[in-house]
This record gives sequence, structure tokens and C-alpha cells, in this order.
Amino acid sequence: MNTRTQKRLAIGGALLCVAMLFLYKGFMISVAFTSRPACVVVDETAAATPARRAC
Repeated sequence: MNTRTQKRLAIGGALLCVAMLFLYKGFMISVAFTSRPACVVVDETAAATPARRAC
């Protein structure tokens, strides 16, 4: 394997790692937004009610 081929493989591998990092970050952001819990109904008879409603 000559130096030109090694250089191309090294650059290609680095670009592949960067692309995979961006895909992973995008996936994690997508999961964070889609897995947010829905609003929960608060029982009015509860003794300790929050000062402000969550929803």
C-alpha cells in the first residue's frame, strides 16, 4: 500500500467517524424530544399541591 492510498484511507476513516458522530447526536436529540412524558393530572384532594401547575 502506497502513501497516497494510506492518506485517502485515513481521511475517509476520519470523515466516516465525524459523520457517525453527527448521526448519533441527531438520533439522541430526536429521542429526547419524542420521549417526553405527557402532562399528568394532579389530584385536587392531595395535601401538598404544587405552587404552579406543570402543564
